[in-house]
Amino acid sequence: MRLRKFLAIGLLTAPLSLGFVFPAMSYGQDSTDAPEKSAEDVAEVEPEVLSIPDQILQLVKEGKPAEAAKVLETAMESDAVAEKLKPLHQTIATGFVRARQYDKAMAQFGAAVEFELERTESPSDAVRLSSLIRQVSVYGLPAAQPELAAQWSDQAIEKVQALEAKHPIEIQMPLSRLIQVRASMLAREDEDAAKDMLAKQVAKLEEINATEDRSEKTTVELINLLTTQNRLFDEVDGQERVASAFEQALGAYPESSVLMGQYASNEYSVISGLARVSPDEAIERMEAAVAKLTPYEENRGVASILSRIKSLESRIESTRKQLEMIGQPAPELDIDGWANAEGISLEDLDGKVVLYDFWAIWCGPCIATFPHLREFREEFGDQGFEVVGITRYYGYTWDEESGKAVNGSEDPTPEEEREAITKFLQSKDMEHPTIVAPKVTEMQSNFGVTGIPHAVLVDREGKVQMIKVGSGQANADALHAKIKELVGE
Repeated sequence: MRLRKFLAIGLLTAPLSLGFVFPAMSYGQDSTDAPEKSAEDVAEVEPEVLSIPDQILQLVKEGKPAEAAKVLETAMESDAVAEKLKPLHQTIATGFVRARQYDKAMAQFGAAVEFELERTESPSDAVRLSSLIRQVSVYGLPAAQPELAAQWSDQAIEKVQALEAKHPIEIQMPLSRLIQVRASMLAREDEDAAKDMLAKQVAKLEEINATEDRSEKTTVELINLLTTQNRLFDEVDGQERVASAFEQALGAYPESSVLMGQYASNEYSVISGLARVSPDEAIERMEAAVAKLTPYEENRGVASILSRIKSLESRIESTRKQLEMIGQPAPELDIDGWANAEGISLEDLDGKVVLYDFWAIWCGPCIATFPHLREFREEFGDQGFEVVGITRYYGYTWDEESGKAVNGSEDPTPEEEREAITKFLQSKDMEHPTIVAPKVTEMQSNFGVTGIPHAVLVDREGKVQMIKVGSGQANADALHAKIKELVGE
């Protein structure tokens, strides 16, 4: 099975940081260029110009990125300061991201990218550009504008490659990071091209690391590229190459906190993936990682990841429990009430193939599975198949004015929350019934739920035949194939 099915794609899970960016210079004209002015002239102009960054920062902090954009647009009408204010586009873009206004964020990111492309003339400039492109690649996806992210990535790579002749070693860090970002996007549509792009950069860094130009930085970037290859592609020796690279790197730079942090992150990703499919192998790998990382606990970054690795033990045991459930009768349902289920009863499920979908109203990945659930029901509903959602009380009510479920200070009654769940499902064109469990229940634990969405497929005899955790096409395809098999029996 492809390892990328097991590992979280780092780019799609990166935490949001406002990353406010302000120019290092003053915002008025340079004193060497400015014409002579009277004290009165300076008193009238300087406070207004100097206050622009503070105004924008304050508005973004207050959640008003649109107002911040207007302030910047007005200020940039003055040619005297326009160039020095351009970095503020990135600040405003992050404000729009926090407000989930991704299209507007991309417009601001576009202005920021244009500015950075114009001024990238050195390796340090290229590092700043690569960091910006990484942000763009992440936020370009929910904005449904991946083509823009791809275009800007290509322009950035071309710009940085132009500096390679003058800075053959120093430029490799930002260039490698840009290639990782672009290859991750490209792999969705042209896997061969993405493989080729990464392979060429890997070969280049391997060549550098075989000479006296090798450094901790070039070693770090080589490992980043190898782990990206391993995450994206089904290569038989992928993990072996990563393990060999770590062994050589830590041998050459045993005191490197960066490399040890990389090793810890890679082990967490691999163990996390194994925890879902091979609990014995996951435990073995976890014990080895803990033994290797424990001596480095003084490093706060390593200590944090080590703690996360240890926390995977409960997931591993949950997987063991899930595997033991296959072929066994499904655990008993614990029902406080139903939502979106007029006229439905448990007896109606007898003799049917049932997909129990554990979800929550606040869970983005759960909602991402809705189109698949709808398709399953439409395709197999008349063949003795049903989808049954299972959720809990989280304090949500339905706001008629906004047409959304809201979680506020109110303490809704169970009836009110079930109504909110019903309206939420209907707003998503979902017609399947949903069980709402009591506030105190062991049902989730009995079904081996440690994360959602968590799908449990039960045959006509009430026996568990498949369990899948998480969203994604791979899980959807596996469930579809199994449902088709079960309804045909």
